[in-house]
Order: sequence, then structure tokens, then C-alpha cells
Amino acid sequence: MLEKGKISNNQFILIFVISRLMLTMAYLPYVNAPPWNQDLWISAILAFPIHILLVLPVYFLTNRFPGQSLIQSVETILGSWGKIIGALYVWFFLHRTAVILRELGEFLKAIPYPETPIIVFITATALFAAYSIYKGLETICRVAEIVAPLVLASVFLVFIMIAKDVDIYALTPVLEDGIIPVIYGGFVIAARSTLSLFLWMLKPFINEPEKIRTTVVLISLILTLHLTPTSITTIGVFGLEQAKILNFPFFHLVRMINIGSFLERIDALFIGFWVLGMCIDIAIHNYLAVLSAAQLLKLKDYRPIVVAMGTVIVSLSILQAESVVELNEFLSYKVLTWYNLFFTFALPLLLLIVAVIGKKRIDYK
Repeated sequence: MLEKGKISNNQFILIFVISRLMLTMAYLPYVNAPPWNQDLWISAILAFPIHILLVLPVYFLTNRFPGQSLIQSVETILGSWGKIIGALYVWFFLHRTAVILRELGEFLKAIPYPETPIIVFITATALFAAYSIYKGLETICRVAEIVAPLVLASVFLVFIMIAKDVDIYALTPVLEDGIIPVIYGGFVIAARSTLSLFLWMLKPFINEPEKIRTTVVLISLILTLHLTPTSITTIGVFGLEQAKILNFPFFHLVRMINIGSFLERIDALFIGFWVLGMCIDIAIHNYLAVLSAAQLLKLKDYRPIVVAMGTVIVSLSILQAESVVELNEFLSYKVLTWYNLFFTFALPLLLLIVAVIGKKRIDYK
């Protein structure tokens, strides 16, 4: 096995929660997506069951092929043709890492360091990710255990400190355009998640895979408990129209907080925690890209390709968009929702159908 490390179910929860929270806090892309109004917080709640439903094809696949990752089970199902599908997933992990890396670079250049070239942030973070991958999955997850409480505590603090500025009437009227746009909004939120692919790649390394159902439900619940108050707070403080035009609405919330002379610049502290979380997010996505490529190429060790793949990711991160506007076009619900859904739900569902029809499975020993 390429990766000999093992992680706990709690570590799996933390590593994925950090992955989702970081991007939501920075961009809150759902404000400019269905339902396009103040009912976003209801969509966030409805995303909870939809999120679980979208994971089901991969959940059943991992049960049919215990101990096998995404790349391995695809080849078991399709034989040599599985390498084509495997290569598509390697691309997805590569590209997703590059996109997240670019998002971090754009944020740091726009908010705290506008004079610094974006290549500096991208290269420095890529080096951190490469070092983390060399140390292995267990090390990445241990660091996540340290960073996650800091991030979660800081987010909770923001909600508490800004609550007095929330105008609850900004969330009315409820269901202004009916229930259908709200349900669609819940679908869009859930479809942006890559939990199914995290599960498919990392379940072989989880200590207690039999508890994965509870783990998936807990992850979905935590994300809902984060996004719902985030939506309420952002719209309640800025109003819907202003929230739509802010590139980083959550950080504008943070900058409104002033705790006297004790913490006049709490935003700097929060940005520090957020950058740590983003580094973990990029490291785990980079790890999935490297691990999937090594499995596809039948390598005995993934470490020899870390630098090469890191170079590809950095190059792709810089070249994929000329500006943050172009990047946001890809991140919009019109593009990213369906791009994600193809890899996280449609392909796994098709593979599950093929496996069932072909009676392909690996029995528990």
C-alpha cells in the first residue's frame, strides 16, 4: 500500500470540515446563486439531506469494494478501461488543488498584502503542501486537529460579536419566490461538496470504516450549522444587495468587530487562522492528487512525483484565469455546480450501476 498511515473518524471529519469551511468563509459564493434572495439560510438547511443523498453512490461503492480507493475500485469495475476514468479523477484533484491555491492567492493579494505578487503566495503555499505530503496523511491530519479548533472557535466568536448588528428583518419576507428556488439553492450548496471523493479515497485509511455512516451525517450537520448562521449574519448585517457585490463578505464582517484596545485588529488574528486552515485544505487536496496519480501509475511510493505534480499545480493555478473575475466565472453555480456533480455523483452512480449489473464486488473476509 502506498500510504501506510491510518486516521481516525474524527480526523476525517476535521480534515473535510476545514476544507469546506475555508472556502465558504472567504467567498460565500451562494449569495449569487439560487434562491437569489434572503431565503439562502433555508437553502442551507435543506442542503443537509441533499448532501447525504449525493454521497450515497460512493457510499455503496466503498461497501462493495472495501479496502480499495477510488482509483483501485474503478479499475476493478472496468478493467483496463478504468485507467481512463482514473486519469479523469487525477485531473479533477489536480485542478481543484490549483483552483483553491489561486483562491488563497487572490484573497491574500486583495486583503492583507495588495502589493505582493500573487506568485509569492501560491509558491509558498505549494511548498508547504509538498512538505506535508512528504510527511504523510497522518501528519496532515494531526496538524488539522490543532488548526480546526482555532478556526471553529474564531468563527463562533465572530457570530457572537456581530450578532447585535444583525437586522432580522433583512431576512424577510420568507419564501418570497416560493419553495422551488430554495430547494434548488439547497441542491447547489450540496453539489459544491466533494465529500464523496474524500470518502472514496480515504476510507481505506480510516481506523473504523464501519462508522462511516455516522461520520458522513456528522460532517453534513456541521457544515449546515456553519453555513446557516453565516448566511443569516451576512445578509442580516449587509443586506442582500450589498452582500452580493462583496468579494469577501465574511471578512468584512470580521473587520466590523472591535473589542476595545484588547483586540482592535481581530481581523489580522482571524486571517492568520484562516490561512492556516487554507494551507491544510490545499495540502489534503494536493495529497489526493498525488496519491491518485501514484495508484494509477502503479508506483510503490508517491513521494517521487510530489515535486513534479506540485509544479503542474502551481502552473495551472497561475494560468487558469487572468483575473479574479475570470476565476469567479468558473466558481459560479452555473459552472462549478455541474463540473463537481459530474465527478462526485454522476460518474460514481454510473460506476455503481455497472458494478451491480456486472456483479462486481469484493467480499469481506
